[in-house]
Amino acid sequence: MYIKRIFALMLLLLLISGCAKKTYTPVLETEFNLNAVYKVGDFSYSCKIVKTKSCVSITPTSTNAKGLTLKFDGKTVSYIRGKMLREFDRDEIDSTNPAIVLYEVFSSIENAKPIEVSVKNSEFHYVGTASLGTFTLIQTKSNALKSITIPDANIEIAFT
Repeated sequence: MYIKRIFALMLLLLLISGCAKKTYTPVLETEFNLNAVYKVGDFSYSCKIVKTKSCVSITPTSTNAKGLTLKFDGKTVSYIRGKMLREFDRDEIDSTNPAIVLYEVFSSIENAKPIEVSVKNSEFHYVGTASLGTFTLIQTKSNALKSITIPDANIEIAFT
């Protein structure tokens, strides 16, 4: 009789644990500095992406724009090259600006309560929405960023 009770308790625990739904929360570093390949349609370039608590900047390391830094803090887009600095209000700049795109993706993930998440090939796939459409951010199990895609805008970012 004692064995039957233990068996019934174990079976109950097994059933309860099998019904638990796993939830995953993106773990984005507050600040990072990564290299990436930014692709829009057939055009691509290598770049450095820097995220701080308050802004995102992107600096191309290939193409004629090498050395130009685009920075966005949620309100102002800055173009920086050497000692030259030009600033524009967000409303004056197209949503396809890479700094705006990345800021919106990272902000969406950091601020989103329910976000669609799946695990495929041991990688986390986070799906969210930005002004250019639905995006997917792929992160490895060690929390390293792998890629961001925004199919509606034909944008792909591969972190290296």
